Amino acid sequence: MERCFSLDGKWDLYYIDELKNAPSTPEELVLLNLSPIPAQVPGNVELDLAQAGKLPENLLQGMNPRLAEAYETFGWWYKKEFSKPETASGEKVVLRLEGVDCLAEYFLNGKQLGKSENAFMPHEFDLTDQLSEQNTLWIHIRSALLEQLSFSYEQYLLCGWHTGGGIALRKPAHSFGWDIFPRAVTAGLWKSVSLRVRDGYDFEELGYLVRFEGDTPKLEFYFSVTAPLSRLAGDSLSVRISGKCGEDSSFEGCFPLRRLKAGRTACTIRNPKLWWPFGYGEANIYDTTIELLDGKKVAASRKLNVGLRQIRLKRCEDPEQLQFQFEVNGVDVFCRGSNWVPLNPYHSLDSGRYADAMALVSDIGCNMLRVWGGGVYEQEQFYDYCDHHGILVWQDFMMACQACPMEEHLLANLEKEITWAIRTLRHHPCLALWAGDNEIDEALNSSGRDPSINRITRELIPRLLARHDAYRPYLPSSPYISKTGYAALQQGREHLPERHLWGARDYFKAAFYANSPACFVSETGYHGCPAPESVRQIVDADSVWPWNNEQWTLHSSDQNGNDARVRLMADQIAQLFAFQPDCLEDFSLASQISQAEAKKFFIERMRAGRPQKSGILWWNLLDGWPQMSDAVVDYFLRKKLAYSYIKRSQAPFAMLMGEMKDWHYPLLAANDTLTPVEGHCRVTDIETGELFWEGNFCAKANATTKIANIRMFYSDHRMLLIRWEAGGKSGFNHYLCGMPPFSFEQYRRWLEVLNSLEENEDVLSGV
Repeated sequence: MERCFSLDGKWDLYYIDELKNAPSTPEELVLLNLSPIPAQVPGNVELDLAQAGKLPENLLQGMNPRLAEAYETFGWWYKKEFSKPETASGEKVVLRLEGVDCLAEYFLNGKQLGKSENAFMPHEFDLTDQLSEQNTLWIHIRSALLEQLSFSYEQYLLCGWHTGGGIALRKPAHSFGWDIFPRAVTAGLWKSVSLRVRDGYDFEELGYLVRFEGDTPKLEFYFSVTAPLSRLAGDSLSVRISGKCGEDSSFEGCFPLRRLKAGRTACTIRNPKLWWPFGYGEANIYDTTIELLDGKKVAASRKLNVGLRQIRLKRCEDPEQLQFQFEVNGVDVFCRGSNWVPLNPYHSLDSGRYADAMALVSDIGCNMLRVWGGGVYEQEQFYDYCDHHGILVWQDFMMACQACPMEEHLLANLEKEITWAIRTLRHHPCLALWAGDNEIDEALNSSGRDPSINRITRELIPRLLARHDAYRPYLPSSPYISKTGYAALQQGREHLPERHLWGARDYFKAAFYANSPACFVSETGYHGCPAPESVRQIVDADSVWPWNNEQWTLHSSDQNGNDARVRLMADQIAQLFAFQPDCLEDFSLASQISQAEAKKFFIERMRAGRPQKSGILWWNLLDGWPQMSDAVVDYFLRKKLAYSYIKRSQAPFAMLMGEMKDWHYPLLAANDTLTPVEGHCRVTDIETGELFWEGNFCAKANATTKIANIRMFYSDHRMLLIRWEAGGKSGFNHYLCGMPPFSFEQYRRWLEVLNSLEENEDVLSGV
């Protein structure tokens, strides 16, 4: 069995400007007589500098993010002394680093161990024959900026929207600045470091497959093991498998290896329970243990979350049959959820925010999250939560918005990373889709290039998936532009079934949003100002109001002085209410109303369009740093108004209004569950109480059902209140009638009623 000895905690950290002096060995560094500062591992160097008083304690407030730029040309030298762990004959000692950002060289007792150049994946070095009783480990992390500036660009690499930084580095794309993150060209040992003592017994390949014979799930495990050669050549090894879900369902199996190192075995499941996305059933998980036995001794052990489910992606580009539909266990699933971005620009802090963030995911009613390709592969606790709570995961590989180099040595680095990601994540039942990248097909198309020339998403990733995870859907890019789609775009026609809807971000019911033919919207958003309390934490006191100042601009996020995204909030307020607020409190509320109504409309437009429409992943749930953004929960965990609107609009069962046609608004029941819902509904004016419709309804299972037509005029400026009772529970929703401009003061009165209802209603969950 493997034994782990943590090297986390306090290290010494030396730093030096590599533009002026670049020592290449620990000996050269020592001759410079530099003084170290304490470093925390896991950590990031900026956090250590802040702790040491070299940078402000609050790195993300006001203009402080700009101060960290002064250290972008620095090299970083981590030092740790440790004792040799006790080992038995035949055991190996391995240094394992879970995450190193990004370009690192490793030295043990004055000798170089090796190098790494990938921030996303773990790295290991065999120390067995190099350890003394007392040891000194040095890790040198070179300047990512200087590496990037030495890279040679060619025409192909200038296709995209973020060509200025990070293009040749396997480092989070947002590090060099993004519209949702500050520039933070960080470095550090951002995940755990440990020594692993290994006795040679392990699983080198392990996974499971679920197939269905009719309605009956069949479960098969596959594995390959390592063990001392003398044991592999004998008859003593076997693999034992056991899994349990609740008190009444289980499986078990045992496979004798008998001079084999690999095998497959089927397990008979007692009272099988399927895994379902939230709203469609229970997310049944089998807590599963797989053990490598040598005789009766457990030599190695792994635990997996096993879910009995099959998933398909039905995609069609024929404009007469446009489709982008996820199917789970033979059932079409309407996907409601959010794009997921990292929880901090300094990723050593991500894990501390998971608990709060994941609680929001469930509370707001998501059944899918898209892990965006400009961030990082999330940590195990993220996927484990999604497994247990029925949240499908759309997983981008970590490439975004810029053509990536395809030189062989860079492809080799990428191949190792993608192989690691596939093998690490493939056992999670929540994992619904691999996507090659974020918007690189669009970036290439916008530059007049056929996206199919991208060898990474058309050749490399499909080849690796064929080897390591051939049974899960794959989308080469999001949005994906096939050869057929590219040819149509060249002729001025667009029939892509899955789209990112951003556009000019003008009125949220503009034709760009309302008339998009896309079946599945995997990105769309609308800005909303944080609460006044949060704004006062984001910017310095003298920059709180008015909004047209450099601190608001920086936190919009833009480090080049472009205030377009702040002005966008002001313009969206003017669009909806035809006024410009003269104080922060009114600006924040008016902006949040604009955002809330927009995101509500985006979600309900898609739900109203079933079955042709099949899902929406809005941008986004939670800010990764203090900013003015599309997120519906700010960095300080304060919920914007859009949070409660979305929670009602994307509940598994919700009643809503479609858009006016032929003098009428259709009243609809959106039921994304497998059970019909019967109940009683009233539609009234929220302010006057005037009754527009009342009656019983029956909502079909897993469908949107038209209940009634309600006659109105575009000139009506009303808020309709939709209240219903069904299955012993009650719920409500609202609809904003008419066209802008609306009265801000009147909307305030409507909002008071909504807030009162929210405090007192038991909102129907549909499950």
